[in-house]
Amino acid sequence: MRTIPALLVTIGLAASLTACASSGAGTTPSSCNAPGAASESVTASGAFGKEPKVSIPAGLTTKGTQVSVLKQGDGRTVGDGTPVLIEYTLVDGSTGKVAQTSGYSGTTAPITAGSSNAGALGKALECAKVGDRLAVALPQSALSSGATSTKKTEDAVIAVIDVKRAFDSRATGTPQLAGDHMPAVVLATDGAPGITVPSSAAPSSDETHLLRKGHGEVLTDKDTAVIKYTAVTWGDDSTVAGSSWTDGTGAQTVPLAKGQVQEGVRSALVGRKVGDQVLAIVHQQGVAYAYVIDVLGSMKS
Repeated sequence: MRTIPALLVTIGLAASLTACASSGAGTTPSSCNAPGAASESVTASGAFGKEPKVSIPAGLTTKGTQVSVLKQGDGRTVGDGTPVLIEYTLVDGSTGKVAQTSGYSGTTAPITAGSSNAGALGKALECAKVGDRLAVALPQSALSSGATSTKKTEDAVIAVIDVKRAFDSRATGTPQLAGDHMPAVVLATDGAPGITVPSSAAPSSDETHLLRKGHGEVLTDKDTAVIKYTAVTWGDDSTVAGSSWTDGTGAQTVPLAKGQVQEGVRSALVGRKVGDQVLAIVHQQGVAYAYVIDVLGSMKS
């Protein structure tokens, strides 16, 4: 499954070379990118979800990120932290030529709106609705993974984006009791978990406990789960081993076929429902980890 942030670096380099020769729907953003002369000059014809024919004026520049809605959708609104499935076409503003596309095959991994790794592109998705076709004018310097838009006038890269699907930004199920002698989990306002392990020893084998009971689709080993997670080591010196909430990546995709991911994690997810929040005690290379995993959605592998 293709990932947007990795593509952004390639796209940025390619565009620069051409010029020379990234509720449960998410936190409501405080501001949204406005349209401007560059984004309003873009036209794109063709069916939603299919590669469009994009037309722009030659030598197009932009000051900061601009976003115009070319076709308005009527689905849920994208907020900060919302994982979004998109299809996109990138056009070099200096030449009007297509630099890259998503492939329009439905295999692009979600991009999390507002995540630092998604940079200006991820910020541009905030306030969009599912079903929108957007014209986004980005400064070329904003295309590198993690970069943000500047305020100086630069050569533009145009992204025509079809917003196909949005997932919840956090687990939305009904709270459950995890059981005795399990880590305590406290949630921040955005849903990010804080995990405190007890002073007792970790279970000797893998365990799974339900913290929130969802009501969505059941995950099978033919699915790719869309999740957010935090993992900590279990011990007196417990530390955060990883967290998609804080490392800038946002939502992750996890193929659930055997051999694609650590078996303890896979077992904790197969059979769960979208909306579940799972506490999984997983042993890896002699170390016990406590994972809190929010099941946000399901995609077919």
